[in-house]
Amino acid sequence: MENQAVISSTTVAKVNICEVESVAKSWMIDFSFLTLCRYYREQNAEKFSKTLKVFEAMIDDEYQLQDNQQTKRTICCLLSRIMDGKNLDAHYDLNNKVTPLMSALSVWDCLKDTANDAALYDNIKNLLFIQCVGVCLEKGNAQLAAHTLQWLEKESDLPEKLQRKLSTVVSKKDVYDQLLTRFSFNHLMKSVNSFLDAFLEKHPSDFLFKAALKVVQVRQERPAQADVDQNSEDPEPDSPVKPETNVVSSELNLRPKKKLFSTKTVHPWKPESTKKLPCLPHRTAKLKVSRRSCKVPSPPQQNTISRYRTKKKWLSEEDQHLKAGVKKHGEGKWSKILEEFDFRDRTSVMLKDRWRTLKKHGKV
Repeated sequence: MENQAVISSTTVAKVNICEVESVAKSWMIDFSFLTLCRYYREQNAEKFSKTLKVFEAMIDDEYQLQDNQQTKRTICCLLSRIMDGKNLDAHYDLNNKVTPLMSALSVWDCLKDTANDAALYDNIKNLLFIQCVGVCLEKGNAQLAAHTLQWLEKESDLPEKLQRKLSTVVSKKDVYDQLLTRFSFNHLMKSVNSFLDAFLEKHPSDFLFKAALKVVQVRQERPAQADVDQNSEDPEPDSPVKPETNVVSSELNLRPKKKLFSTKTVHPWKPESTKKLPCLPHRTAKLKVSRRSCKVPSPPQQNTISRYRTKKKWLSEEDQHLKAGVKKHGEGKWSKILEEFDFRDRTSVMLKDRWRTLKKHGKV
């Protein structure tokens, strides 16, 4: 009832409800897009994922997208892949060896005309090239990094100079190479933020947000107005009282409310009107907005019989992570190293013991 009092509208008697639904849906799509951009900036992966499902359900239900809606859909394809950039278990393509950032490259190519700043477009593309390889090395998967570099050489327009630099980084397996630290993943995120700022300035997409903001502002002003009314003199019994709905409508500069549907029968019913209309084919998009699959780690099973962990053999990959962690944080910072790298459910004490063993055998 409160929303009906706040949001009043005027419509003609013969209203086309399909057009009304289309306009309202376009506002909701814009609002979801704006919300996704905000969660991307905040790096709120959980809320981004939930809003993305709503956005995808609405926009993929449209039979014919407007140009700006198609562009917003493509931008969300890019954002979702970058949000999953460090999750090598997430897949957006049928080929499971294509990482989220590799998939983001093809999406970014589709947005070349949308990015008005050529320098910014080239900068983001180079950052994607570098981080496609860098993330694989950061996760300790040198084999996937080599495969990614080969894929970039064949499937993309990777500059020759950058290809040589990345090839050197992959051969050395150096996660802290100057190229990777200078053109980091955070740098990629910030550059995409700059692109979003420019796009939203040209395509605000904030009509529904501003309308909701006005309603909230009016609600906040009501308590203050109530205090003023209490301090003022009581009105005379015969004096007319202004309805609350009119106050709110005047605050929002809205017209008086009229009936949405006409009570008159515009067209009498005919037997032919029950015939089914021809069904239009649903357009399927090539790019998928959300991920196709992602390995979800199963919850750890507690062993009620044994109090101790089963001893697991150390892999060479874990030794590399341990050496890289000590190189970055220093010896003794086992908790920080444990948080940064994947050690298969090991503890900081295990890291300390393993480091002592490696030193004893002269492997460090």
